[in-house]
Formats: sequence, C-alpha cells, structure tokens
Amino acid sequence: MKTTEALSWTNWRGKREERVINLTIDIEDFLGKPGYALLVIAANPHLSFSKVVDYLRHKGVGRTVNWVQRRRWLFHGEPRLRTNEDGKDAKALAIMAANPRLSLRDLSLTLKEHGIVRGKDWVRMNRPSLSDDAP
Repeated sequence: MKTTEALSWTNWRGKREERVINLTIDIEDFLGKPGYALLVIAANPHLSFSKVVDYLRHKGVGRTVNWVQRRRWLFHGEPRLRTNEDGKDAKALAIMAANPRLSLRDLSLTLKEHGIVRGKDWVRMNRPSLSDDAP
C-alpha cells in the first residue's frame, strides 16, 4: 500500500513543480483538534455508532450517537437504498409521473394508498423531473 503520492505540474512560468502528498496519517496526532472525531469515524467502519462514541468519550472527546450517525455517511457512502425488493417500482414511478405537482409527502401517501410503501426520501431520489409543460 502506498503511503505517499507525487503531485506535479507546470506553473505559470513554465517551471516544473512537485509536492509529496501523504496518504496515511496517525490519527493520534490530531487528538485535541476539532477533526479528531471525524478521523476516528473514517478509520473505523467496523465499529457501531455507540462503540465509536464510547471510544471518543474515553479519549475525552464528547460526541453523541446522533452526531456520529449524521456524519458517518461522509466516509462510508449513503445508506444502502432499497432495490425494488417488492417489484413495485415501475408502478410507483407511473403513479408519480401521473402526479407531478404533489409534494414528496403527498406522493408517499398516494403510493401507500395504492399498496406501495415508499418513504419521501425514496420518492425524492426517484421522482421524474418536473417538465415545463406539466399541468
């Protein structure tokens, strides 16, 4: 595994410049700094939220489980989205296309009335774009 990488470019005077970029860090060097908790989150995807909080408290860094939950996505991607497990995505998309002016909440409720359970976040991510010629 590489620990450094070279970054090189030609500056505005035509001179070649190079910098070494560190790819690894020792997070203990950042204890007492505001970003320490974020580094612990990034380095420990295998730990539960509460275990991260316990460790941070042990180090004298006060963070709540909620704080960790809201920031973990920065390093571990968005939560895994449901992938048409019930086979009703096509029907849901058709209903949403037929109701382009409904709010996210109202679309979610309309889908539920049709037997399709989808949250407003799913609706937001999958709603067809509102075209200019829509009624």
